[in-house]
Amino acid sequence: MLRRRFHNPLDPTAKAFGSSVTEDAVLLAPDLLSSLAHVRMLRRQGLLTSKDARALIRVLGGLLGRARTGTFALDPDLEDVHMNVESEVTLVLGDVGARLPTGRSRNDLVATDILLYLRTALLDIIERVLDSQEALLHHAEGASGRFVYPAATHLQDAQCVYLGQWLQVHAHRFARDAERLREIRERIRTCPLGSGAVAGSSLPLDPRYTAKLLGFEEAASNSIDAVSDRDASLETLLAISVLGVHVSGLAEEWVLWSTSQFGRLRLDDAFVTTSSLMPHKRNPDMAELLRAEAGALTGLATAYLAVLKGLPLSYNRDLQVGKRIVIEGIERARKALTLLPTMISSAHFLPPPKSAPGRATASVEVANALVEKGVPFRIAHERVAQHLRDVEEEGGVPFGTDFGRWARDFPELSTAGWKVPSPAEEPEVRRTYGGSSLSEVRRDRNALRTALRNMRSYASVERDREARIQARLCSGPL
Repeated sequence: MLRRRFHNPLDPTAKAFGSSVTEDAVLLAPDLLSSLAHVRMLRRQGLLTSKDARALIRVLGGLLGRARTGTFALDPDLEDVHMNVESEVTLVLGDVGARLPTGRSRNDLVATDILLYLRTALLDIIERVLDSQEALLHHAEGASGRFVYPAATHLQDAQCVYLGQWLQVHAHRFARDAERLREIRERIRTCPLGSGAVAGSSLPLDPRYTAKLLGFEEAASNSIDAVSDRDASLETLLAISVLGVHVSGLAEEWVLWSTSQFGRLRLDDAFVTTSSLMPHKRNPDMAELLRAEAGALTGLATAYLAVLKGLPLSYNRDLQVGKRIVIEGIERARKALTLLPTMISSAHFLPPPKSAPGRATASVEVANALVEKGVPFRIAHERVAQHLRDVEEEGGVPFGTDFGRWARDFPELSTAGWKVPSPAEEPEVRRTYGGSSLSEVRRDRNALRTALRNMRSYASVERDREARIQARLCSGPL
C-alpha cells in the first residue's frame, strides 16, 4: 500500500527494517478506538453518510472485539498497525472502507494511539503498585510488624526499629510512585487527532468533538506540536525508571535478608529456585531479576531521551524507534509488577534471635540521657564513643552489666538509676513525629492506608470512565 508515488517497490530489507508491526500489537485497540471516534466525527460533519458510518462502526467494533481476544493477527507486510486496520476495513467494505482515513494522517493517529495506550497502561501500573503497597502494609500491621531489628546506615547497624516502620518505607516509595504516575496520566488531556500530518486539514473537521469522544479535555491547539510531542511518553519512562529503582531497593534488601547471615526473611518456595549442583540452595532468583529491572528501565529512559534530543520539527521516523522503547519499558514494568505483590504477600519474616547482641545501637540514647543531665551533646558523644572503644578493646559488652565501669564512665546516669533500653525497648523511646515508637508507626500506617484507599478510588473511577468511553464509541447513537 501507499507505493504508487514510486516506480520501484521498497527493498525487502528496508521493508523489514521499517516495519513496526511487532511492537504495534499493543496499539491495535487504541487505533481502533481512535478510528471509531474519527468515523463519528466525520459523520457529524457531513463527510460520511449515516449508512457508511454505521457500516464502518460495525466493522471497527468487530475488529476491536477480535483485538481484545487476540484473534486479530497483524500482517507484517502492511508496515504498521494503522495500515493493518485500514486494509482489513477496506477488505470488508470496499470503497466505504477507503473513506476511513479521510482527513487524518498516520502522524496524528499514532500520536493519539500512544496517548490512549499510555492512559490505560498507567492505570494498570498504578493498580499493580497499589497491590504491592497493600501487601507491605498487611505485613506491617501483622504480628511480624512488631519484630525489632537494627536499622542500618552504610549497611551497618544503626538504631533498632520495628519491622513495620521499615516495611512502610517501601510503602511510602510506592505511594509516591503511584502519585507520580497519576499526575502524568492527568496531564494526558490534549488530543492530537485532527492535526493531520503537520498542518491540520482543509476539510471541515471538528477535532474538539473527536477529543470529547475519546475522553480528552481538549483538542490540540497547535497541529505541529500535536504530531511531534512525546512528553507523556518520556515522563512515563522517567517515572517507571524511578519505580524500578524502588522495586530494586526492596528486592536487594530481600536478597540480603534471606541469607543465613541476616536471617530475617524466608521467601516462599514459589519464588525461589535451587542450584543445578547444590541441592541445599534456595536462591532468591525472582528478587534478583526484579533488582536487575531497574537497570533496564533506566537504560530505556536514557535511550528515549537520546532519540528525542535535537529532532527537527515536526514528525520524524525516529519516533518509531522511540515508540518501541516506550512500549518495552511499560511492558517490562507491567510484568515485574505482576510478580511483585504475590512475592511480597507470600514472604515469611523471621523473628530476631532471642539472644540479642550487645546494645551498642542504644549509644544515641545514652548520649541523649547525658544531654538531659546538662552535658553538651558533642561532649556526651565523645564520652559514649570512648566507652565503646574501651569496651571493644577489652572484649566486653557495650553498656553491659559492669556497673563499676558504668558508674565510672557515666556517673550522672548511674546515680539517677537510668537504664539503657534493650534492643526490644529501643523503638519506644523515640516518640517524635515520624519516629520509631509504635504509636508513630501506627499513625504513619493509617496515613498510608488513607492514601491507598484514595488512589484505589481514583483507579476505580477511571476504569469505569474508560469502559463508558469505549461503549459509547462502539454502540452509542450517531
